Amino acid sequence: MKPIGYCANVHPGRNVAQLRESLSGPMASVARGLGQSTLAVSLWLSAETIRELSAEPSLATRLRDEAADIGISFVAINAFPYGNFHAQRVKQAVYEPNWTDGRRAHYTLAVAELLPLLIADGTDHISISTLPLGWRANFSASGSGASVGIASTALEQIASRLHAIEQSTGLHITLDIEPEPGCAIETSEELVGFFSHCLPATTRASVDLRRYIGACVDVCHGAVMGEPPYEFFERCVKAGVSINRVQLSSAIKGTNSAHDLAALAQFDEPRYLHQVVTGFGAARRMWDDIPNFLVDANANTNEQHWRCHWHVPIHHAMINGLETTSSAITGTLEAATRLPNAPLIEVETYAWTQLPHLDRISTQDEIDSGIVQEIRYAQACAQAAQTTSDLG
Repeated sequence: MKPIGYCANVHPGRNVAQLRESLSGPMASVARGLGQSTLAVSLWLSAETIRELSAEPSLATRLRDEAADIGISFVAINAFPYGNFHAQRVKQAVYEPNWTDGRRAHYTLAVAELLPLLIADGTDHISISTLPLGWRANFSASGSGASVGIASTALEQIASRLHAIEQSTGLHITLDIEPEPGCAIETSEELVGFFSHCLPATTRASVDLRRYIGACVDVCHGAVMGEPPYEFFERCVKAGVSINRVQLSSAIKGTNSAHDLAALAQFDEPRYLHQVVTGFGAARRMWDDIPNFLVDANANTNEQHWRCHWHVPIHHAMINGLETTSSAITGTLEAATRLPNAPLIEVETYAWTQLPHLDRISTQDEIDSGIVQEIRYAQACAQAAQTTSDLG
């Protein structure tokens, strides 16, 4: 199993200056707190940052060298949020532009072109995570009925370009689609269906598309959709879809009891979207955000169970009076040990500053300490999963 790191989208990084401040500040603090030789970090690169780095490529090598000096290695890129992920209000804007918009492909290719300058010497594979085509309603409308075809063509072209980069640099870059509630691809079944029915096995340039386009599995998203990690992994492996990246994250869950609904209301906040899902399979029902769900749930306070897309610290089994889905993390890691290829693994809790007042941390040092605890928890889970695999 590869070393476990964390996703730096928890830190501000709207432009190069802000990214460098986060690197020398909280990222360096986390690295010191862990006290290990090298910390693997998945770097969030916004479109504005990419424009600046593309205009002055020496900044990319400077970032790489500054990271190395503080014991950080960039092992993956988060290219899901295009704009400012730390704006006062993000919500559905995080899914724009979607894969029918040429800006999404242009931005993603620009990320790929810069990667040889950002990663450490000797790196042979790096993952770029991307959105699952787009927010379902907006994605479907934006392509005037041809949305899937437009997105498929863009991904095919990107696969060809990633092949060319590998041929010239030796670096294998994968673009990994991350299913999420409310998006055009929410589950492994939809992901496999997209690969099987909408993407060609080889591109027009005779490139093996599945070598370059794969999956990023977010544990929180799977828990919200009610999909056990082993089912996700098994379905992808059977269909030949490579899982190149696993994001360890945890959701919150509860019932329609007065206690749980009052606790959930405390998690309503203005920055991020928090989809709520009830039921499983064909009986699954989704609300776009917490307030929408509470309107219906308060009118029907039975014991129906719900799960909410809220990235809470993964080492908490309970938070603000609600259960979390952290127990899914060990099962995910056990399933990961059985994959044909070892995926990149990272902790992705980006909403520390948005936690309800009962659990909110008040200083950056407390956030950094919390991230250290998360990574250590993930490492302990990984060790347990590896031991179980070895015994099995």
